[in-house]
Amino acid sequence: MKKFLSWATLVAVFAAGHVSAPEAAAQQRPAQAVAIVDLTYIFANHVRFKALVEDMRRDVEAAEADLKASKESIEKLAENLDSFNKNSPEYKELEETFASRQAELQVKVNIQKRNFMEQEAKIYLQIYREVLDHVKYHAEKSGLSLVLRFNGDPVDGEDLQGVMQQLNRQVVYYNRTIDITPIVLDACNAASGRPNRQPTGPLSNKPTGVKPQGVLPRR
Repeated sequence: MKKFLSWATLVAVFAAGHVSAPEAAAQQRPAQAVAIVDLTYIFANHVRFKALVEDMRRDVEAAEADLKASKESIEKLAENLDSFNKNSPEYKELEETFASRQAELQVKVNIQKRNFMEQEAKIYLQIYREVLDHVKYHAEKSGLSLVLRFNGDPVDGEDLQGVMQQLNRQVVYYNRTIDITPIVLDACNAASGRPNRQPTGPLSNKPTGVKPQGVLPRR
């Protein structure tokens, strides 16, 4: 009987320590294979992105002031037209000057607008690529197989467009523990030498309703 018990005990110990191949593979898989990241929140709190946008905003304001001065100068020419007879050489010469400067101003406006739009796009693309690099680094380090983009902003029930966007969201539910937004944001700001002041960890207290503020008005 003692031998039987000893053998039974040995079998039980072996069975408890033995793991089948599928079970072993399951244990080796990362417990968190999927994560989510709120890019809108990151852009709104990315200190270097905000600094670049602010620098560009000052350039835009300076350009607008210059264009305003040029416009006022041209308007004075138009006012001077009333001082001459429409058939006089002075009137025709001033009229040609007015038309020429007005055309030059319009060309200048179009060029500056295009340049600023290209500059703004480069800023967004630069920061976006940086964010993706940090997402990739964290995913590979943590064994994540998939990182999905989501937007944690609450929906405004009175905004039809916001409601439709809510209905079209890919992520309809998530556990806050898979939200890597604070980790990625901290990494981005730390790389810029400007640590993020937002709390790390799951964004249970994440401010909502934030949007990345661009430079040029969207029309």
